[in-house]
Amino acid sequence: MHPLSRRGGAARRGRAFLLCLGMLLAGAGAALAQSADPALLATPAVMQDLMIQDICVDTAGKVVIGVAPLGGDPRCASHRDLRPGERLPYHKHDHAPPDDRNAPYGYQRHDSFPVDTIAFGPVVEHTFDFGVGEGRRFGVFDAATEGGDLAILSPGIVSLGATMDTGRGLHLWVGECNGRLAPEALRHSWIVAQYDPNRAAPLQGETVARLNVVVNGEQNSCPMRFNAAFTQWGVRPFQFRAGRGQGSPVTLMTLISDHYGKPGRADVNHVERFYFTRELGGTRWERWENRNGTPDFSRERVAELSAQIASSGRCSPAEVPPGGAPLVMTDCREWTRIVPPSDPRGDPPGFLLEALRARGEALDLFGPPPPGVR
Repeated sequence: MHPLSRRGGAARRGRAFLLCLGMLLAGAGAALAQSADPALLATPAVMQDLMIQDICVDTAGKVVIGVAPLGGDPRCASHRDLRPGERLPYHKHDHAPPDDRNAPYGYQRHDSFPVDTIAFGPVVEHTFDFGVGEGRRFGVFDAATEGGDLAILSPGIVSLGATMDTGRGLHLWVGECNGRLAPEALRHSWIVAQYDPNRAAPLQGETVARLNVVVNGEQNSCPMRFNAAFTQWGVRPFQFRAGRGQGSPVTLMTLISDHYGKPGRADVNHVERFYFTRELGGTRWERWENRNGTPDFSRERVAELSAQIASSGRCSPAEVPPGGAPLVMTDCREWTRIVPPSDPRGDPPGFLLEALRARGEALDLFGPPPPGVR
């Protein structure tokens, strides 16, 4: 599962790596039905749009620097997905409490952009970049505390195939496979959503994912066993907060994916939830724990974490993941504070795959394609 210290520092990994991705909650069954919105029917193009943040262009087709496709800014005549290698005209940051003068741009940056790779074609890199405390700076990769996720888009499925952990290097997330580890195993691992690529249908569903993690030095063969994780996804409107001085909250149609730590929902110990929008790509993330305690956290510690996130000012409340388990939110990031780039031309994208390639890791999977090939 995702290294939580990159997002909020609330949970240790321990057994957490056995958990897997949990994505997309549509709320209860009635909320899931809202995914019939014709603008968000399940197609490969829509799935790509949900993973990648959009950029604004003016009436002449020129990229507008410092503006995101939110709030009806008149400079944004239209918007489109970022393209591989294209500079970032803005960044998405999280929210600090209103009185936190030490974090005027929040604590964490989360960009969502495509990168061409040799094995998968374009994947979507979601970075986790801290810029406050311990000498950290936004835009500078600190391998001890920062990382990211790589979303692999295949016909009919989107999975997070790899993460870079805080100080622990590359983790590959693989679905059921045998023998030597092949790229196909990463395409059906930490599932975000599944759909029929030949039929534009409502983007909603559920499955039990079976996956495990493969760490550095063990990437030549499939795992010996796999772990089951109930996963649910759907689309519904969700209201996101705006940065201070950046207008009113905005409601966006949102793909929400819940990943449960067990094959079912009723007795789950924890859940991870991810929010994706066509405008911003990865837009919000939450961690939920069973209030009665888990193998990693005592009942008292869960209560403490829940109180901390509730008073932090980082996120607005959200619906409890369905299934009947007594869950409370213990961590959250919402990346809707829009920050201009440092370079007036836009900032170069990075840094996760850049770091992997520089260190020679997983080049057979995520290395650059040959010149002239995309």
